[in-house]
Amino acid sequence: MYMSRKPIIGITGSQKDVKGIDHSFVHSKYPEAVIRAGGIPVILPIGNDETAKRWIDVIDGLLLSGGEDVDPQSYGANPHPELGPVTLERDETEIALVKEAEKKRTPIFAICRGIASLNTALGGTLTQDIHSQLDEGIKHHQEGSRINASHDCEIEEGSRLHSILGDTQVSINSMHHQALAHVAENLKVVARAPDGVIEAVEGTEKDWSVLAVQWHPEEMAVKYENMQRMFDVFVKECTEEEAVPS
Repeated sequence: MYMSRKPIIGITGSQKDVKGIDHSFVHSKYPEAVIRAGGIPVILPIGNDETAKRWIDVIDGLLLSGGEDVDPQSYGANPHPELGPVTLERDETEIALVKEAEKKRTPIFAICRGIASLNTALGGTLTQDIHSQLDEGIKHHQEGSRINASHDCEIEEGSRLHSILGDTQVSINSMHHQALAHVAENLKVVARAPDGVIEAVEGTEKDWSVLAVQWHPEEMAVKYENMQRMFDVFVKECTEEEAVPS
């Protein structure tokens, strides 16, 4: 007899100073979406190569969350004048996690900063400030509620993302100023904004599930079923069946 065990989903966290004391944290919408999908979320604070290796041994799926800019040192570039706050130690932790996940074939779902971190870890580069570096770009940092969409997104027909969302055009929210530049070799672009900015990539290796989006589906998931479905599919991919005594 077999039964499903709820998968453990590791969510990468950041570090924040609160009244002079450093705190590890993630925005609550990430674990909430994972719980609704049937997963068990755990927060992964900033660590090192050894902790990354042990975490990947324990978790069933890796969710790379949003947050501050990726430090250009992480992909061999110098800082642009419009570069925002960075935390190199977080970059190093997430790069180590991705590399361990690649070895173990641990499923990855990456969101906003997460798509940048993933691409960096796999050998890609970033545009550090799309508003000053991209001609005729649309606004990618909305002023309205995070739960609502601010621009359209074209999705490649036949892509995995297309099968999850059920359409080749969706409306998404947008809260970023960095974007993918050179895309890592084992990723492929599957969605773009009207100005050409990359909005989603998927892994090209059949035995390793990787999906990354530039927007924030966790913020929209309570209102839009298709956004919650992204978490539902991810958690299902991470679920393993265990043999139990009959």
